[in-house]
Amino acid sequence: MAIFRPDPIRHLTGADAETNRPAAITEPGQGGKFAPDGTVLHWPGNTVICHIDPRSDAHAALCEMQNDVRESPFGALFTWLPVSSLHMTVFGGVAPDERNWPAGIARGATRDEVTAAFQDRLVGQDLPQSRHVSARGLFAGHSVTLEGVDATEDARLRATRVSLREMTGLRPDHFDTYTFHSTLGYLLRWLDAAEAADLVAFSDEVFARYAAQLARIDLGPLELCNFEDMYHFEPVAYLTQ
Repeated sequence: MAIFRPDPIRHLTGADAETNRPAAITEPGQGGKFAPDGTVLHWPGNTVICHIDPRSDAHAALCEMQNDVRESPFGALFTWLPVSSLHMTVFGGVAPDERNWPAGIARGATRDEVTAAFQDRLVGQDLPQSRHVSARGLFAGHSVTLEGVDATEDARLRATRVSLREMTGLRPDHFDTYTFHSTLGYLLRWLDAAEAADLVAFSDEVFARYAAQLARIDLGPLELCNFEDMYHFEPVAYLTQ
């Protein structure tokens, strides 16, 4: 199994970025997911995800982890997602920053038209019925790295992504190096090297508190969802039970 995460220090300092803020953060109307003050912005799209059961011990652990960082001296560096949105993306769909487009769908199609086409292509297909993942770390204070709980489950997840790519006709960039994760929040600004090092050390410390509770996470069914922003993912169709 392989995890493809950037170096957390370079990520937090924006060493490889071409923007003066993290890409998700812009002034309203300039294409970002959040404003510099953390206000959520309209950013519509669709996606295939698995929600994390809000009744589960794993969900409770993720909520507590998020709260630990939020209440720490690092909390103001992020804008935080509502716990009701906790999920793992299996295959991203169309969104404002997607450079590719699904084959067989007109370029001018609306988000809802693309979703309807995806629904036609995906519902009733033979996709795995269950997914079990394990958390491997808290990346840079805001994103929990996930992978299959064992090699078989990880291979299954990767195979599901391949199936979804072929069925939807959407061929995303960096497909083979995608890292499964659950996002807790978004970084608002780049950090200096000392801040970044302190945050990475703190992230490791926080994750150690919850690693045992997150060693196995039973995910919900595959859902084709629409979203208007990063706060809510509305199921359009359940692709598995």
